[in-house]
Amino acid sequence: MEEPSSNDPEVGTIEENQTCFHLFNCDKTFKFDSVEKLLRDIEEKLSFKISVEKHDFNLREMSEMCNSIMSGPQMDFAIFVVHANESRLSINEENAGIGYAKIYKALLEKTGESVLMIFSIVTVVAKMKSKQHHKEGQ
Repeated sequence: MEEPSSNDPEVGTIEENQTCFHLFNCDKTFKFDSVEKLLRDIEEKLSFKISVEKHDFNLREMSEMCNSIMSGPQMDFAIFVVHANESRLSINEENAGIGYAKIYKALLEKTGESVLMIFSIVTVVAKMKSKQHHKEGQ
């Protein structure tokens, strides 16, 4: 699996026989190691080339990221990681036009609806372990 680097003269240029996966991570809630391993395994088994472009952003940059997605080129696939401990994830409602929903809709449009969502629960599990440890110490 190839990942464009800043030293590569053809950064952003994808060969015709490559499939490009764009990985979007809000607030770095998820390490993409497992996703990249999955993509490498797919690449080996199916004998086609995969390139990866990572996009990290924070909540304050969400509107800017959405604009960047919409003004950018078409994408083959997108993988979007969001916080699972949000009180409500309204990403697929017709009138949802804020936050994650706005980016999700932009990704659907730019990929022809080829978006995989990952709901990160790392922070929730850490809080639960902390509470359990505190109870056991009493």
